[in-house]
Amino acid sequence: MNSALLYLGGIMLVGVALFHGVAGQRILISPLLRQRAGMMDDAMPRTMIQFGWQVGTVLTLLPALYLFLVASGETGGSTAMVLAIGLSFVAMGLANAAMTRLKHPGGFVLTTTGLVVLTSLYI
Repeated sequence: MNSALLYLGGIMLVGVALFHGVAGQRILISPLLRQRAGMMDDAMPRTMIQFGWQVGTVLTLLPALYLFLVASGETGGSTAMVLAIGLSFVAMGLANAAMTRLKHPGGFVLTTTGLVVLTSLYI
């Protein structure tokens, strides 16, 4: 496995997580939480939407941590695990691109990140 590409993939995932957490909160979640119509009038749905959004942010950091540990030699890297991380981000990126008809940058970013991780297995 190519350590430089593993580090790059990890850095890209940290960037994805930071952008998701900060910009997504500002652009999507906060305006949604300010609505007080229907179920958004209740505190529980507002809390769960906030929580669920940030869980996604934190969960993006876990594969980044794994990639950093493998790249640094702190742990023996499982080819299957790196393959699964790469394939999952390519799949999420392609799904995002298809679902948003290429109108959301996540499709490109997630797919590219996954491809970097996959390339680390072959260079």
